[in-house]
Amino acid sequence: MKSVFKLESFLLVILFYINVNIIYCVNLQNVENLTNETSYKSYNIGVDMGIINPEKYSFESFKTDEQSIFRDLYKDYISMNGSQLVNYEEWLIMNNFGILSDTQESLFERKISKRSTADNKRRFVNTVRKGDILVTGRGIGGLVGHAAIMTTDYWVLEMPGGAGWQKGIKDNNRQISKYKWFDEHASDWTTVYRCPNGNAANGAAVWADHTYYNPSGGSKKTKHITYKITIDVWSTNPSYCSKLVVQAYYFGTGSKKVISSDISLRRVIVPSTIPSYFLSPYKLKNMGKY
Repeated sequence: MKSVFKLESFLLVILFYINVNIIYCVNLQNVENLTNETSYKSYNIGVDMGIINPEKYSFESFKTDEQSIFRDLYKDYISMNGSQLVNYEEWLIMNNFGILSDTQESLFERKISKRSTADNKRRFVNTVRKGDILVTGRGIGGLVGHAAIMTTDYWVLEMPGGAGWQKGIKDNNRQISKYKWFDEHASDWTTVYRCPNGNAANGAAVWADHTYYNPSGGSKKTKHITYKITIDVWSTNPSYCSKLVVQAYYFGTGSKKVISSDISLRRVIVPSTIPSYFLSPYKLKNMGKY
């Protein structure tokens, strides 16, 4: 009887992996078959849902981003989540079409500004402070956008991801100066968000620093976190950029109800939707983009 049970278990495992592979291949084939009509259909879905404001995000701009950025990111997503039946339109909705939920502005808006780069950098470094959340357009691992948190008035804590993210990237957490952050994102906009409650912002920053860098608050990194996108929103290792940020304001603010309980219902915490997690009177204030 034991041998029969083992054989049945083995066959079930084989069937599972065959099924996952079939689903992955079907999803990948669907991506390869996306057309200009897909761009038009997807854009109208976003408009009908009230996510896309045509006056702020034209179809032509969306089409460029959809074909040059979103499709590749979706390929990344299904390479990791082949067993989950999430089609392209559902994935776009999950990522809020790459649009910041508070301003309805695209993370990929072209950086055309009358301000010089030096002036823009000066404004940025003079604006950011401890507890601020930084959101920018660079995406990885099937997510649209990237997020980080200021752990002091000077240091930015982030998980930048990188090559090999599907299998997990060990020791991916890091702190960089606000100057280096700006230099690395000089070609795209960084939107700065601030929690209006100073105590909550301070608590979140300290929690993030102690949990994702050094438990004693020292300058030497002693925590080594693996970058991996999973549907577990509570674990701190592995983790990823936007999950780190929302966790900081969920766990680091004591009994304050800063973050919506909806966090437990989401598959993945997406950078562009971070402001939507915050409850009154802690809703984030947009400090501008730089």
